[in-house]
Amino acid sequence: MPSESRPEHRLSRRQVVRLGAGLAGGAALTGRAPRASWAAPPAQDAPITVPDFTSSIEPKPVKLELWTFVDTHARWFTAMAEGYKAQVNPDFELNVVQTAYEDHHNKLLVSFQSGGVGAPDLADIEQGRFGAFIKGDIGLADLTEKLTSGGYLDQLVASREALYSVGQTVYGVEHALTPVVLYYRSDIYEGAGVTIPLATWEDFIAATKPLVKDNVKGISINWDVYDIVLRQRGFDTFDANGNVTADSPEAIETLQWLFALRDEHKIAAEPPAGAQAFGTAADQSWYAAVKEGQYVAIPGADWYAGFLKDNVADLAGKWKAQYLPAFAAGGARTSVWGGTGLCIVKTSDKQDAAWDFLRYSMLTKEGEVQQYLAIKLWPAFKPAWDDPRMYSADDYFGGQELGKLFAEVGAEAPAQYQSPYRADFNVLRRDKYTRDIFDGKLSPADGLKQLADEIRKMQQS
Repeated sequence: MPSESRPEHRLSRRQVVRLGAGLAGGAALTGRAPRASWAAPPAQDAPITVPDFTSSIEPKPVKLELWTFVDTHARWFTAMAEGYKAQVNPDFELNVVQTAYEDHHNKLLVSFQSGGVGAPDLADIEQGRFGAFIKGDIGLADLTEKLTSGGYLDQLVASREALYSVGQTVYGVEHALTPVVLYYRSDIYEGAGVTIPLATWEDFIAATKPLVKDNVKGISINWDVYDIVLRQRGFDTFDANGNVTADSPEAIETLQWLFALRDEHKIAAEPPAGAQAFGTAADQSWYAAVKEGQYVAIPGADWYAGFLKDNVADLAGKWKAQYLPAFAAGGARTSVWGGTGLCIVKTSDKQDAAWDFLRYSMLTKEGEVQQYLAIKLWPAFKPAWDDPRMYSADDYFGGQELGKLFAEVGAEAPAQYQSPYRADFNVLRRDKYTRDIFDGKLSPADGLKQLADEIRKMQQS
């Protein structure tokens, strides 16, 4: 949904730290009432500004439009626009338009196909849909020279930037490293005397079985969990050369393991009827189930901490996080899930202003630190990692220093491979194969083989 380009009041540092809870500017943007759930650390009342930022353009009246599909991103960019306006250009305005995931990406594609008619100046593109934007005439501005000449490519995690690249050409800047951890109900696990951390998935199964009863399950199973564990094991649905590997022996074994959580161990279930995969920021049917305690653990990336705060505020202090249990003893303790790149639209006549704002928000240490404090995105921008504020205690998570956990496992984050056919793969898997595979009409081996073969035919046509 569209947001106001200029909030009625200037956001303070204190308010931005509270953005994840839907306070202050977030309430105005989302139409939800403010909700207090945890105490924000004291901070001075001042616009968020980036020390030592030097604009690359002369200040002049300019209004940019930015499209996103993420509530937390919308609020964050609005806050950063206020800082940019206060520090760099008093005549700057940013109109943030937020729409649902599918509508956002489809509308953006249509605008590109019509030669840029109605397109924004800047747009978030989720990595799973990015493949659809790099077929044929690419409607995104080439950022390679800007990133290279500014030294930014050396400061960004290469494997994350690869998700928004074609060959050596870079089209987007990643918001987050997306290291995956296991969020768990500490009141339930620790209340039952479970020793945390749980080193392996086998340990997780054993510890969770006694907690399952009636409609209470350990975790939700879906394609997201499958992708998380598959990457944790060092595999993916495409390889580094773009070949389809969705039906590899490891992929089949991982899907069989996932179903065993449901069918053999009885600790997992699919999301509630009508809920989307793991719950988007606005998927209240999912969060209602989480709030009611139907799932006591959630494998999720760094950004999921903000989603929990936003949507399950009533459970503040009852969640904590540990590293992802290893698939086998001594194995990797994390994965990657999701990721979104901010891109500049090629047809925009304000590309210089768009780049300046992008650089201010996402390619400065202070900007990235403030983003983490607000919405818990562990940055793919490495200079922010050594800032002590990244390791502050989080009251929502019982005083846990989540930054220490993200930093520890982030070094183990596996590569994730992009393909022009990744979006096709995800849509085909979701719309054609999910029910037959999850309901047992197709075995994991047969279902993944048929799916992979359909993508191979697309690639050959």
